[in-house]
Amino acid sequence: MTLVLLGDAPQVVRRVPQGEARCEAVLRDLIADHPALLPVHDIDPSYGKVVTVTTELSIPSVGFVDVLLMDEFGRLIVVECKLWRNPQARREVVGQILDYARELSRFAYDDLQRQVSIATKRTGNVLYTLAREAGSNLPEADFVDRVTRDLAAGRFLLLVVGDGIAEGTRRIGEYLRDQPGLAFSFALIEMAEYRHTDADGIARAIMHPRVLAQTVLIERHVIRSEVPGLVIDATSTIAPAGDAVGHRAPSEAGTAWRAFADKLLAEMRFDDPGQPPARNGGMGWVRVPLPGGFYVNVYRSAAEGGLGAQVRFPGAEGEAVAALLREDADAIAAEFASAGLSAPTWVAGDVCTLSLTMASAQPWDGAAEEAQRAWMAKAANQFVNSLRPRLQRLG
Repeated sequence: MTLVLLGDAPQVVRRVPQGEARCEAVLRDLIADHPALLPVHDIDPSYGKVVTVTTELSIPSVGFVDVLLMDEFGRLIVVECKLWRNPQARREVVGQILDYARELSRFAYDDLQRQVSIATKRTGNVLYTLAREAGSNLPEADFVDRVTRDLAAGRFLLLVVGDGIAEGTRRIGEYLRDQPGLAFSFALIEMAEYRHTDADGIARAIMHPRVLAQTVLIERHVIRSEVPGLVIDATSTIAPAGDAVGHRAPSEAGTAWRAFADKLLAEMRFDDPGQPPARNGGMGWVRVPLPGGFYVNVYRSAAEGGLGAQVRFPGAEGEAVAALLREDADAIAAEFASAGLSAPTWVAGDVCTLSLTMASAQPWDGAAEEAQRAWMAKAANQFVNSLRPRLQRLG
């Protein structure tokens, strides 16, 4: 692609070949200095004014976010810069930014504030100060509450910015599967660079950002029903440029589920003192984190007339882990039996799954829901007891 500068003597400006444009660090600093370069409002018009929070934000045990941005309302934008000549520029960069999102979703506001203070070398509520400087009129308590909710939901805008699209990124939807409970949006942005020398002999650069039509916006659909049984899945669909994702008021069923889930999470106890807390993953299910990026998905399905808990092992690495765990299948079954639960079943398919189910006939009155919560809490605890130490040893 070329540009033509019109004037007394039109000048053709050719694009810098992919892989030869600015290095990743320079691209990172360019975005940090000029966040308006990114077409955030083309992706989601509801965002306010975008400001830079920091570069190289440390996410303990994961790595460093290239650029963390935020709008005036506290909505977080995670930016990862990669040149496509880089061998990481395909699957690895997508996995990397998802790792950041997953770990950020475990942060409390204080955790994020601590890491931002370390990166910026500023004290106080840096995020709120930046939001106020950007024009926010939210009271501090409301701002903190909003950011806290977004962190818990994994509600971020994830942007991979590079100098061109590689074939491996066209199938990006498959890399975004198996991320239960994260309500993120994802976009791939091409930052094309053009260089020329003006009439005064000064070298100039023109940056042309655009959202790639192939992978503009990933809408998250968290639960998919399959026969037999309910399978918790995180599928991705690609929306064309300009499509907006509507926001609907909570349904009666959604309100009822949240009330049920709040009680379940309050009652859920784990024998393992190091186990992180469970979280509401969406309509009908909660997620319990396990080592290695795996989760116990504990769910209730009116359509299936029952309850369930399962752990999915996606991809080649997941299959390898599942194979090692299956060697302990008898021991795991005995552990579940000693807890008063049926033995979980290994289910083969596109994704290897360890699953446990229990029928629960309707109507679901108060007594039935109390029994459901007790079973779901017990199942979650036993999955943690059986799998967490084994996964830690494998890691």
